Amino acid sequence: MEPKWTFSKGEFDGSRSTLFGELPDGYLIEVALEENQDGLLVCVGIKLTARENQEAHSGINSTYLQQLGIGEIIRSAREEYVERGGFLEDLASFRESERQTKNWPNPGALGHSDEKYAHLARLYQNSILKGLKNPIDELAKHMNCDRETAASRIAEVRNRDLLTRPLQGQLGGRLTKKAERLLGKNTDRKGRNA
Repeated sequence: MEPKWTFSKGEFDGSRSTLFGELPDGYLIEVALEENQDGLLVCVGIKLTARENQEAHSGINSTYLQQLGIGEIIRSAREEYVERGGFLEDLASFRESERQTKNWPNPGALGHSDEKYAHLARLYQNSILKGLKNPIDELAKHMNCDRETAASRIAEVRNRDLLTRPLQGQLGGRLTKKAERLLGKNTDRKGRNA
């Protein structure tokens, strides 16, 4: 059950922000998200309520919660958060990152500039913020290469100090000031630079 997001509260800059929506069956839902230390956009709260004039039927019980699809709701909220927060700054610059990295030839790491790797860092960060389970696989498809090559390119992004290393686990990372400078970004979002 994907909600229709109708209202929001917060800055959507990595800090805790809340989306308010309505589920197809009329229940109201609030989802709070914030970026953790590894650059992952995580759910930090969910509230589900019936409208005051809504007939309770069987109410919110374990069966209803099992059928609700919380994972899909959180995925939808992440996408909305990223969109409302303007993490992509503008569509044209994001499209440029897609263009720069599409069908990437393989002359080795030294054959490409820091700027090209910064574009890849932007795409990786966006995949992480949206909560994709396999961002390396998605980037491999985009670049028309195997998974190992995509993973080595992300490792090179980190080696060139364009993306921070996650503190916990293997997924995560934020654009560094160097990457933002190369991409022409002049924003300094709360907690988003390393």
